[in-house]
Amino acid sequence: MIVFPKSLAKFWNKKEKTDQDAVRSTEGMTEQPEDPDEAIPASEPEQTAEPEQAAESEQAVESEQPSEPKEMTALDHIRELEQLLGMEPEKQEKQVPEQKAQGEVPTKSDPSAEESSEPPILDLKVSSNGMRAVLEVTLHSLNQKVTPEEILAFLERKKISYGILEEEIREYCKQANFMQSLVCAVGKQVLDESDGRIEYYFETDKVLRPIQRKDGSLDYRELGLVKNISKGDSLCALILPNPGSDGMDVFGKVVPYHKGAVPVLPIGVNTQASEDGQTLISMVDGTIEMLPNAINVNEIFIVKGDVGRDSGNVSAKCSVLIQGDVKSGFSVSAGGDITVRGIVEHAHLEAGGNIVISQGMNGGGRGSLKAGGNISGKFFENAILDAQHEIYASIIMNSVVRAGGSLILNKDIATLAGGECTVGCGVYAKNVGNPSGSVTKVRIESRELNALLTESSKKLKNPEVLLHELDNARREMREFEDQFERLHQQFIQQHPEDDGTKFEQVNKAAEKKRIQFSKKIEELEEQHQQSEASLNSFLSYSIIAKGMVYPGVKMEIAGYTYNVIKETSCAKFYLTYGKIEWRPATPTDTPDTIKH
Repeated sequence: MIVFPKSLAKFWNKKEKTDQDAVRSTEGMTEQPEDPDEAIPASEPEQTAEPEQAAESEQAVESEQPSEPKEMTALDHIRELEQLLGMEPEKQEKQVPEQKAQGEVPTKSDPSAEESSEPPILDLKVSSNGMRAVLEVTLHSLNQKVTPEEILAFLERKKISYGILEEEIREYCKQANFMQSLVCAVGKQVLDESDGRIEYYFETDKVLRPIQRKDGSLDYRELGLVKNISKGDSLCALILPNPGSDGMDVFGKVVPYHKGAVPVLPIGVNTQASEDGQTLISMVDGTIEMLPNAINVNEIFIVKGDVGRDSGNVSAKCSVLIQGDVKSGFSVSAGGDITVRGIVEHAHLEAGGNIVISQGMNGGGRGSLKAGGNISGKFFENAILDAQHEIYASIIMNSVVRAGGSLILNKDIATLAGGECTVGCGVYAKNVGNPSGSVTKVRIESRELNALLTESSKKLKNPEVLLHELDNARREMREFEDQFERLHQQFIQQHPEDDGTKFEQVNKAAEKKRIQFSKKIEELEEQHQQSEASLNSFLSYSIIAKGMVYPGVKMEIAGYTYNVIKETSCAKFYLTYGKIEWRPATPTDTPDTIKH
């Protein structure tokens, strides 16, 4: 097949049309001889003649016999057009001659039969990290080949010495698919060391909760608060990094691996490293205090009696154990936890961790407890309680309570009566308020609740409203389908000869309408599901009374209020869209801390 140069493309069609018109004009005037040799009285020019000579001889033959035009090949047309335009024959694109397709030997005048004297161009691209080399081959003619030995010699000149893919190179040359690039060399990847770590031999979780006994009561002495350690015991161990290995790029250059970070043992008070430097050992018997960069073993400061006139105020950086009471007017502060085996009077206790009072507290309206963790006790009366996490008790009366988490009242009494209670999550009790109708304020407020409320108010609707809209959309779609089917049957009865073509546009419009209905229904269903999920999230911010809620109780959840005007038993109060509602409490509403 002959491919014309782009500069001759527009002339070819014009020339071919002219030749066809000339042939049609000679039909009927002169009969074509059966012998093809007689149709061409002039001898054919030699195949080895130059393109200009062949074109001149063809023009001479045509001038001698204008009435019998000679059938010209595509190559003859190209040569004639080249002479007309004054173009050099060498500027043609190299093509496979028609003679080769017919089994003839190509002549010197055929440029595609000549092999280029220029060698193929080999180009090498190496990745920035030197781990991958890609070869690209550019040929000057279709008959050119590249041997594996030439590629290997080229790589040697380019100083590629490692990771040469010799088998892939030989297969590449065998396939001779030089239009594609070849990954000819790949380096060895670096294996970096992993970072070392510290493995602890004790529980690092600081969340403390009372353990429930078999009889259902809470054991406020077993909170998992104190992490005891004996002298000579191991606190933690240093796990060294896994070994790495060097890599090598395609130039044979070593690429060193990165070493992993080796942590430092958190040596603190009363601790030391082992002989090999990989284990931290306690030097004394005591309790563990874990800091961001160190582990201390503290000996608990024990008060063998009351905190009062004989001892004065107590201030310690470790945990404090008081075996007696805390008398009125005194204070105890601790960087860790405070444990009181007796009662607390009009005193002030502040702990960085938990406060555990085995008996209870009568604050006289002035005593206060402030804990960075939980507060636990049997009873609290006329006291001020402030805990960042949970508050556990059996009864709380006429107190000001604030908990970042929840207030959980257990045992048979489990009553919250009088005072004010503000929590971040919820309240769980048996009874809220009392039969005398004393005012008891219960409030739930937190950043998480406000964020949930803000998001829901912007994006979601009431599930009941969405369900009503969804039912309407489904009803409208059914009515549309019924009406369309009725009209379709009427059309068929009135136009029995119609094959469906006249009703086609109506069908298309009906299909669009169906798609609109379906899309609307899907959107409403998705919104309804999101609304239900949001409502379930609100259920965790609730006030639960497994016994009785008495009149005089004022509830507030995220700014929405609810006043109890009649006794309500076994109820769960929660926030729904724009108001506080209640439903019967179920066993699943029991907090996990008192289920077991």
